[in-house]
Amino acid sequence: MLWYAFRDPRTPFVLKVASLLAGLYLVSPFDLIPFAVPFLGVVDDLVVVPLVVSLVAGRLPPAVREAAGDRADRWIARWFRRPLLAALVILGVLVIIWAGLLYLAYRYVIG
Repeated sequence: MLWYAFRDPRTPFVLKVASLLAGLYLVSPFDLIPFAVPFLGVVDDLVVVPLVVSLVAGRLPPAVREAAGDRADRWIARWFRRPLLAALVILGVLVIIWAGLLYLAYRYVIG
């Protein structure tokens, strides 16, 4: 839902930035509480991201929230029929993103 709200021009800029930061935090290898801390290292992702998502979604203008929610529901309904394909696509995209970031880091920072 936040993806569609992010792309909507009626969404306030502050909420777009908060959505972007929540998405980056979710895929980032860095956490507020490291995984080395028993239990809290995992719970951190399970608490922080849903909290930010609910806060951003709650502050969206009602028309944007409804339109983005409808589009997200249609996307989920289309891909949920093929959950393995959806999981592979998402995994592939994440692998490509991280491979590209590692390549850039190697090329410009290390090499």
